[in-house]
Amino acid sequence: MFTEVPELEADPAYPLDGINLLPVLTQNAPPYPRKLFWRYKANAQRAARDGDYKYLKILDNTFLFNVVDDPLERANLKERQKDVYRRLVREWYDWNATMLPEIKESFTASFDGNELADHFGAKPPDQTPNIPTPPEDQ
Repeated sequence: MFTEVPELEADPAYPLDGINLLPVLTQNAPPYPRKLFWRYKANAQRAARDGDYKYLKILDNTFLFNVVDDPLERANLKERQKDVYRRLVREWYDWNATMLPEIKESFTASFDGNELADHFGAKPPDQTPNIPTPPEDQ
């Protein structure tokens, strides 16, 4: 996200959480470590990326992947690296508390098993927001 757009004014209640990428993109500056958080309304997807690790939640399924060692995201490490998993989950919920709420009127497209075989069993999106609450054990 570009954070320096002259015509853009951020709502003070929701400050921009992005960083200026122009030096990396235009001045050959080296990339720098940063945490990324996102959410996608379809299937209540939530995710965080910090270094080599990625937290992912899809519906009621949660995962922790080392995306450098496992770029296909096949090995769920959440039970083997509980401290990393819990930290990323907590950081995601802290970040989400600073974001605008999801609303039914916003639209998110998705696929189901009628369109993609690997989405068999996925529900068609009904646009109902999923308002997450932090897990009790986090």
